[in-house]
Amino acid sequence: MEDDFKEKLKGYREEINKTDRGIVDLLNKRAEIVLLIKRMKEKHDMPLYDAKREEDLMNNIVSYNKGPLYNDNIVQIFESILRNVQILEKDETL
Repeated sequence: MEDDFKEKLKGYREEINKTDRGIVDLLNKRAEIVLLIKRMKEKHDMPLYDAKREEDLMNNIVSYNKGPLYNDNIVQIFESILRNVQILEKDETL
């Protein structure tokens, strides 16, 4: 019984590690795309921040959420992602 528990726990932790690697890869891919958009906007003298786009993005991510995380949790996670990408955008110009 104890060995079965330990094996299941080990398997779940391996799944979490694999999922975390995927999340990191996707976050970096997203950041690369954001930087491409930033360069295009700068080239065309467009403002980087688009309040309507951010509102649409938040509405989209809430519609994608099928749980078990609450919508508020998903919004908080994405707000953090957006803040960190904004830092990356600013650092890129330094």
